[in-house]
Amino acid sequence: MAVDHAVPAATAARGLPPDGFADPFTRRLLGRAGSTTDALQARLGVPLRVRVTAQEVTDPGPLDARLRTQLRLPPGEACLVRRSELRTGRGRLVSRNLVVGRLPGRPALAAAVTGRTVPMGAAAAVRAAGQRRVPLLVELAWWPGAHGPYRAVRRGYLLRLDEEAPLLVTEEFDPAVVPARLTATGTWAA
Repeated sequence: MAVDHAVPAATAARGLPPDGFADPFTRRLLGRAGSTTDALQARLGVPLRVRVTAQEVTDPGPLDARLRTQLRLPPGEACLVRRSELRTGRGRLVSRNLVVGRLPGRPALAAAVTGRTVPMGAAAAVRAAGQRRVPLLVELAWWPGAHGPYRAVRRGYLLRLDEEAPLLVTEEFDPAVVPARLTATGTWAA
């Protein structure tokens, strides 16, 4: 199965500043270094489940050379390309996620990164993996809606799990949960 895995060519923090968003939750979510899943669950008051829509070890396609270096991924080397969604128990789509990078060498961490039942960050935490997120980008993206696409927030970061090669994580959020409206100084407003 071919995976649509367009990867942002981010190598350093770029895009919109988290404090440029009008909604306080959006600002907190984008500025936080902790679990995205925990923050979204607290916002919604319900547990979220992961749905893996595609996952394979393959050539990730064109990646910026500096990003390849940050991911410790030599040109031509296959890596994990994983697309997943966070959904409520009733099926509401809350976020779409892309993970690209080398599989961790530790089997327990590799299982956490590729697991299909527990969100990746929570699965890694259960395995006592230290986690550190290095922000790369915040930007606006399209979100499909019942009446056409809407603007959504997208963020990307490097996720470092212990001493393993970092993973590139890109998350897009339902604008009804994470509003994408910018402040008066922003370039776009709902």
